[in-house]
Amino acid sequence: MKSATVEKPLHVAIIGCGWAGTRHAQAFAECGAEVRWAVDVNLARAEALNASLGGGPREMHVTIDYREALADPKVDAVDVCLPHNLHALVSVAAAKAGKHILCEKPIAATLVQADQMIEAAEQAGVILMVAENECFNPLWRKVRDLVQDGVIGRPALLQVTRQCYLTRSFIEERPWFLNAEAAAGGAMMAGGVHDFERARMIIGEIESVYALRAPQRFIEMEGDDTSVALVRFRDGAVGTFVLTFIMKSLTTAAGSEVHTLRIDGELGSIVVEDRNIIRLFSERDDFRLGETLIQHQIYVPEKNTFLLEVEHFIQSVRTGTPPITSGRSQRRPLEIVLAAYQSMRSGQPVRLS
Repeated sequence: MKSATVEKPLHVAIIGCGWAGTRHAQAFAECGAEVRWAVDVNLARAEALNASLGGGPREMHVTIDYREALADPKVDAVDVCLPHNLHALVSVAAAKAGKHILCEKPIAATLVQADQMIEAAEQAGVILMVAENECFNPLWRKVRDLVQDGVIGRPALLQVTRQCYLTRSFIEERPWFLNAEAAAGGAMMAGGVHDFERARMIIGEIESVYALRAPQRFIEMEGDDTSVALVRFRDGAVGTFVLTFIMKSLTTAAGSEVHTLRIDGELGSIVVEDRNIIRLFSERDDFRLGETLIQHQIYVPEKNTFLLEVEHFIQSVRTGTPPITSGRSQRRPLEIVLAAYQSMRSGQPVRLS
């Protein structure tokens, strides 16, 4: 892997200045990188991102054409925050231009596109990292560590829910999400790619998936607004995933998402229903109070996962070390999501390679 020619600061082009691009740009600025280009088909949005980063001595350009940013020899890396079906087009072009690539999840809309991105990056010797922020969340890393330490014994059942009420957000802020081609699906793609990767990180590899799509209630959206998946892990454990964009509650109506997780094993359980608290019950001797069984509450301070993933990307670029969310590793959650959609269409479980 080649490292960036400019040591300090790293010069970045943000391609796509919407919800994700704005957050990534702020993270790059906090990490000491210089956002040199803001690219968006809506020039006003690119200018707004530029303004949000404040003044200073930096040189900043805005454009509607990503090729202008790729032609700039001072750009070391690009951050692709576009509709899912455009990830491959821009990422392949960036690799051919010798730019390192941070690409929002999912890696692409199809496995063919993902493979094109991986091959282009490897041939060019540049970093390709997928911005899968779940992998950097200290809460899920702590859950993974507890499971791997055998605190609840061998996991048998994983239950995950992703409860969101995003109709207004999608219509007003991210209307491309309403288009099934641009989004490469719906809730299963947008949320499932997160949840399957988190499950792989905590439990292990998924070998089969069976999925169902609920009746459509978010009529402006072409993709699934609510879907459910049942998976079997390679070690025999099973998992259920419920993903919805129309879950109405006092919490979700106020704009917050509710993500829950429960894992049951032979010795106990792990439950997460809060952003930073793990409820742990274990029959293991070292988790008892004398002879008494108790429930533990483990507090994990919340951190900015966008900042953590950007820091990791910069470190990978500086050292040439493959990121933990490399393009090749993040092909798998896309494969699981696409298998889930295949199952919805066929009505049959799909076994993964």
